[in-house]
Amino acid sequence: MTTLTKIYQRKTENGLNYAKTEDILEELHALENQKGWAIFENLKVLKNGGANSFSFTKDRPYEYFYGRITTRFFILRLKTKNGETEFRLPLTELL
Repeated sequence: MTTLTKIYQRKTENGLNYAKTEDILEELHALENQKGWAIFENLKVLKNGGANSFSFTKDRPYEYFYGRITTRFFILRLKTKNGETEFRLPLTELL
């Protein structure tokens, strides 16, 4: 069974899309490799209770990645000069 997750996109207007969790994980791996950010390592820290949130920032070009944990989800946000995208991934689907 395929699990879907919500994707929020914010520019001048809000939008809501859905994507397969597997596709989101693949995109996160690509982002991790491209930017050199330890996304999955930090998600493990969140899941193990070592922190409540984490973030990575780059000034040029502007990029901001933020992750936090709730009782049921990882909430991940990517902000760039073009807008903001939020992913909500179930804890059971990650790691």
